Amino acid sequence: MSECPIQIMSVNMNRQSLLTHSLLQTTTADILLIQEPWIGTVQTAQSDSDPLGTAIPGATNNNMWECLLPSFTDPDLVRIACYVKYDLARTFSIVNHTTHSLSSVESMVLDFIFEEEILRIVNVYHRTYDKPHHNLLHLLLSGLDPLLPTLVVGDFNTHSPIWSFPYTTTSPWATELVTWFDNQGLELLNPPCAATWDSGRDDRQPSVLDLALINEAAAISGQISPLLISFDGSISLDHAALSLLWYPAESIAIAPPPELSGFAIDDLLMESWLKLFGPIKAPPISNIPTLIEATRHLHDDIDLASLKIFPKCRSPDPRGVRWWNQDCAVALTLVYSSGGGQSKKDAIRYLRRTIANTKRVWAHEFLHHTTSDNLWEAAAWRKGRSIKRIPPLLTAPSHSTDDPHDMCEAFRQRFFVAEHPHVSPFQPDDPPPLPTRNLLPITQLEIAGALSKTSNLSAPGISGINYKLLKWAFQSRPDRFLEIFNAAISYGCHPWKEALVVVIPKPNKPDYSVTFLGLRRVHFSFSTCLLSLSHHVTNYPSISIT
Repeated sequence: MSECPIQIMSVNMNRQSLLTHSLLQTTTADILLIQEPWIGTVQTAQSDSDPLGTAIPGATNNNMWECLLPSFTDPDLVRIACYVKYDLARTFSIVNHTTHSLSSVESMVLDFIFEEEILRIVNVYHRTYDKPHHNLLHLLLSGLDPLLPTLVVGDFNTHSPIWSFPYTTTSPWATELVTWFDNQGLELLNPPCAATWDSGRDDRQPSVLDLALINEAAAISGQISPLLISFDGSISLDHAALSLLWYPAESIAIAPPPELSGFAIDDLLMESWLKLFGPIKAPPISNIPTLIEATRHLHDDIDLASLKIFPKCRSPDPRGVRWWNQDCAVALTLVYSSGGGQSKKDAIRYLRRTIANTKRVWAHEFLHHTTSDNLWEAAAWRKGRSIKRIPPLLTAPSHSTDDPHDMCEAFRQRFFVAEHPHVSPFQPDDPPPLPTRNLLPITQLEIAGALSKTSNLSAPGISGINYKLLKWAFQSRPDRFLEIFNAAISYGCHPWKEALVVVIPKPNKPDYSVTFLGLRRVHFSFSTCLLSLSHHVTNYPSISIT
């Protein structure tokens, strides 16, 4: 069994964004299951019909965490969320079953998959509208897979003689809920007489509202630790934090950040780079194989010169929100040490004021005492947050899937033709051929003109060679570019044949699961910038990218 367990914490955050920021910034948990998370406007998209724009909802954001939400149309109804530490999210395969029968705006079904091992977590919030009635039909009418180790945790807002204090009044639906627990083979982890809700008021007695249960498959494995209930470890207004450990069967090596292609280019080292690249001899071109070889050598030589001068690009180290400072940490410490009751409420109120003031001061300093880079970064904030996971796709009529393998196959069938039909170059309705004339060679001036229109900020593709390096290489050795481009036209061969295809959602599409028209593909070729440059120069489209 692994000696590095995964810590799972569940807590009701009462829709408090500032408190959620504090929790995400400081907690030692690896997986956070939130009930009543803050969901609000995180971006305003441009709209042709509304001059004020379209509000884009989202949850509290922290770059150390990946946030998972249920499928929803009205953000005001969302009552659950899950946060996973970013490095853990890279290590595990995480499936958010938004189409599962148990899934709704008040319950999430998540699979954490590592090699052959799966832990299913069901995060639940029970919103009681009227006291005599419950809102658990989506739960009571569904079932759990008895073969999958499953953890069910959340705020059930239910009093039952099995877990509640003797002085509480049993909820009318408690018998139905307990029967469902028994039918699913769920075992309660809460220790007896351990309150999970306490308002701190003298006229309100503590209650047990938050529960954690595991099924027989999880209990037999022995990989789930006893449950720890703590008000001291919670910054919620009135709910305790429920914590436990999951010990995977095999030791989990946290995946390192993915190695990025490209280099951290320093303009001051341009002359040194040119001195390294310029003397490198280029192989002669006499046929198609040597053309492809010369193209590969050009890429390798640019790469070699860059490796000797510049460091490789690195993934940014996620450090959480940038405005968090020592004042926030001190205010949070006062919350943890307040001891509950009115003193905790006062400490939380002070924490809110501290965070609000800290964010205001940081934003003022960032925008009013800033650099040009910071201004452009602030201008990009309007674009909102990137989507890390593609929503479920409708792969067949009345059938949607969130399985990564099924989604990959659906994309392959949608964007790539399995069998290319043969098209004759000669057609019956072809116009009369024009007189043959000599093909004028591509000139150095044409390549320089094409390069002058390119942006140094364009995505370089998986090769890591951007337009800045191409401009330097062309300045040093224009003959190599001329020889390759003219040979490509003469031999009728396109030397760039490999590409990485990334499917990205188009903005402002209401539902990506209904149609693939909300998605488009982008090619990142083996040397995207060099490929695009050849298109500009030759005005000849790529015909053989796979």
